[in-house]
Amino acid sequence: MEAEGVGVVDVVEVLYCEGWDPEARAAVAPLAEAEARRRDGNGEPYAVLLSHQGRPKALFQVDWRHAYLGLFLFDAHGRRTVAYEYRQLEPGRLHLNRFRQWGHSNDTEPEFPKPGVRFELTVRPDGRGRRTLDTGASLQMGTDVPAEHRTVAKAEFGAWTAYIDLRALGPGSPSVVVSEPSSADAPAPGDGDGAGAGALWSAPMPLRPEGLEELFTPGVRLACGEDRTALIGEPAPAGLLHLPTGSLAARDPGVRIWGEDDLGFTVTVPPGDYPVLVSTMRWEQEDWDGETPAAMVRILDEPTVGWELALMEGQDGRLLGEGQFYGFGVDTGTACFMDASGRDALPELYEGAEPAFEEGVHSCTVADPASGTNLIAFPSGFGDGSYPVWIGRAASGAVTCFVADMLVLHGAEPLPPTVRTPAPYSPPFQGLIDDRREAPFTDPGATSEFIAGLIGELVRFRRERDAVR
Repeated sequence: MEAEGVGVVDVVEVLYCEGWDPEARAAVAPLAEAEARRRDGNGEPYAVLLSHQGRPKALFQVDWRHAYLGLFLFDAHGRRTVAYEYRQLEPGRLHLNRFRQWGHSNDTEPEFPKPGVRFELTVRPDGRGRRTLDTGASLQMGTDVPAEHRTVAKAEFGAWTAYIDLRALGPGSPSVVVSEPSSADAPAPGDGDGAGAGALWSAPMPLRPEGLEELFTPGVRLACGEDRTALIGEPAPAGLLHLPTGSLAARDPGVRIWGEDDLGFTVTVPPGDYPVLVSTMRWEQEDWDGETPAAMVRILDEPTVGWELALMEGQDGRLLGEGQFYGFGVDTGTACFMDASGRDALPELYEGAEPAFEEGVHSCTVADPASGTNLIAFPSGFGDGSYPVWIGRAASGAVTCFVADMLVLHGAEPLPPTVRTPAPYSPPFQGLIDDRREAPFTDPGATSEFIAGLIGELVRFRRERDAVR
């Protein structure tokens, strides 16, 4: 394109849309700019495609309701090969939570190949990061990410090039032109149902609770795949848990190493004694008791109307990726509840007691006579792993229970006559929409060079290590 008195100007076309079709390698359902602006203001999802000379260069996925901005860069074959995942953690600022880059072995290989070559960088808000190079075998290494490479200002609507290294768009200093769809292709403003791009993409969401109350309801039948059915039995009373500080901890009782900040969940309850119930089940196709699906500390005898993930100090649910959760680790096949004040004495007493779980025995209790604290232990589902704890809340907001979900029946579907009501869930995101900043902006080009350096260091380290072997 040539403008009078200006010379050659590269044009970047901006197309608002619902999302991207990786098979057709084209935008889907174009949107009028006014509709995209409306969605942006309401926190509804939409997408933005930037093209140069007819070739896709960058794709934004925007969902301020979930504090999310995703940026994908394309290769010469129309494949997304680079992904930046931003989360909004404070007004006017976006945090680079995750960066990924994929390699391809040939020009026809699809997006995000498995197996394949992939680099991933995850970054904590304090700048501590972890980089992973996966080429069939995984190599991990820690790193520090300076503030200028992990935070960006939240730009005004339409200022898309503020987030991108302009060299990825084309040569020179490109100008931006918005491409409006025809009236036949574009929905009228307000026609969206709020789901928008939900059919094509969604912001990465942490693990959600599923049917927790079903796990403590006798007679419920749950289909696990095509060949197994779980029948929920009567919950087994496990006694009273003494919480002298009201700070609950869920742990492996056989592991005595605790982190400095591992002092129990940030949500506490009034000190007191609370009943513990252990969920029971059996597989209808098998003649033996099944695994332990869950365990509950009952705090308040009121209906649970909402759930949230239990967190410990320093954990931020907004940093979790798709299907991720913060959980407690198990290495001995056993989990337990205890007051956080018993972290030193109780595991030692448990080790000395050498408790064993036999058929029909669903829990055991170990008490510390000196402090009066106790732990209540129970089998951890399928065994070792990491498991989430969910906090139930009443309509008043008060805590009704803590549920340790062993994930045995996560994904199972209820069979008639049980009808599952979707669990009301409080996601960790609080959309901050009308809070843009014009400046200061970091330099996206410098950030891309910084990340390229991290990749190069990891590749060189692997080559040098392999050469020594």
